[in-house]
Amino acid sequence: MQINHEIIQKKLKAKGWSQNELARRMNIPKGTLSNVLSGRRGAGRKVISGLLRAFPEEKLENLILSKSIKTKKGR
Repeated sequence: MQINHEIIQKKLKAKGWSQNELARRMNIPKGTLSNVLSGRRGAGRKVISGLLRAFPEEKLENLILSKSIKTKKGR
């Protein structure tokens, strides 16, 4: 899954947290969070549950991006 980077960045700014602080609150390595936020890696169960712990006021639907379904022409 891909996370909604825009929402996460707004939340970090509003709370005055760094990425390191968010990683600490999520109980995941800083490098893992960096890779997820940069799009180099998808968000797994541990990252998603950490985001929900860090931002309990947010709904899951706001924190992740739904994948669009791509269709081939002619089908």
